[in-house]
Amino acid sequence: MIRLSSLLCLLIFTVAVHTQTEGLQKPLTLNDCVAIALQQNFDILLSNASARSAAAGLTAAFGQYLPGASINANYSRQVTNLRRQISFVGGIPVYGDPLANSYSLSANLSWLVFNGFGREAQYDAAKFNVDAAEADIRSQRMFVAYQVTRAYLNVLRTRQVVETQQEALSVARALYDRVKALYDNGKAPITQLLSQETEVANQETSVVQAENNFETAKVELLVLMGSDPSVPVEIDETSVETNINQTDLHEFRNTIGSEQESVRRAVLSRPDVTAARKRMEAAEASMTVARSGYFPTISASGGYSWSNFELTNFDTQSRTFVGLNIQIPVFDQFRTNRSIEQARLNQQQSNIELKRIEQGIQQNVRRAYLQLAAADKGLEIANKAIKPATTAYDAMQTRFNVGGSTLVELQQANYQLITARINKISAVYAWLDAKAFVEYSTGLFQEQ
Repeated sequence: MIRLSSLLCLLIFTVAVHTQTEGLQKPLTLNDCVAIALQQNFDILLSNASARSAAAGLTAAFGQYLPGASINANYSRQVTNLRRQISFVGGIPVYGDPLANSYSLSANLSWLVFNGFGREAQYDAAKFNVDAAEADIRSQRMFVAYQVTRAYLNVLRTRQVVETQQEALSVARALYDRVKALYDNGKAPITQLLSQETEVANQETSVVQAENNFETAKVELLVLMGSDPSVPVEIDETSVETNINQTDLHEFRNTIGSEQESVRRAVLSRPDVTAARKRMEAAEASMTVARSGYFPTISASGGYSWSNFELTNFDTQSRTFVGLNIQIPVFDQFRTNRSIEQARLNQQQSNIELKRIEQGIQQNVRRAYLQLAAADKGLEIANKAIKPATTAYDAMQTRFNVGGSTLVELQQANYQLITARINKISAVYAWLDAKAFVEYSTGLFQEQ
């Protein structure tokens, strides 16, 4: 049996892993990664579980409007001292057989009529908690989608850096072969050969570092997606537009508007703010629940009961009843006062949390706009640097081929070109990252 259970668990695990990795076989677009993360991310799963718990709380709060019902049945049998019983009626002994069995049946119905509006306030608080939980799900989904977007952009960036470094390594090796041929023919000194050999080694180190950064970026992306970080994954570079020009910059600026407008929009639209407001309203409703302890409680009840030593005489051995109960609190050892103070503390905490979130939004919007401004300038500078660096390298290579420049000058021009290309890659993805940060901070970010 134990072996069968172990085999079943192994089979389930294998199927789960196959299902998880099946969707990672093709090159994944950004939308694919976001979709997988929204299904598998652990934080989203926890938010969904919290929402289900809040929904159960709302159902329980609604149940207080309904009558409570219960049915109790009992049977017992006496197993010792079963001798004949003697009873005296008018001084005359009466003998009877022992009654070993006893039966009872009861059904009760109760309904809370009034409890100082505590029932109504509890329902309101539960409803606000459900609304807050739903807003938490939207907020968590948006945050996960934003994180996945940033991680995806980082994967694309590191991949292009790897390609750039590999191209630079190929150029360095080709130049090494050329210098070696010149050295073998006695037309180049040993110092040039050793210098270029060192340059090849440096480029190889840069490639290894770039490849490691690329693999690390993929691991971070897979973790955010809730996938196995050891699973191979391919990324579709065409899913993100990287040809950014000045028109794109101006259009995005027009879309987001001013910083003040973005702050107002974010405070009104972001789901984390909505969740905080709903929790504050739930805390206010809890104040009413706590104050209900000062009011009388009125409840109605009714039921049916029957008991006998045998299963007969249901009409003569039974009774039905109705009742009305009024409970007036006179002194409860300050328990209601303590509940009110606790509710007031929760209300203040909720209010402060809302203000903290609003302040955090103002801070993030400010940071996002500063980051976007720096990304705009960085992109402009990188675009200016790439063309002269390419021209300078081509000219230096032509001069070197005819003996008009030294190897050091060519290496320097190559280094400047590699730096310019990597800076261009970094500037493009820095702007895309800043764009995503602005959209997330201002409430414009979509799940894709």
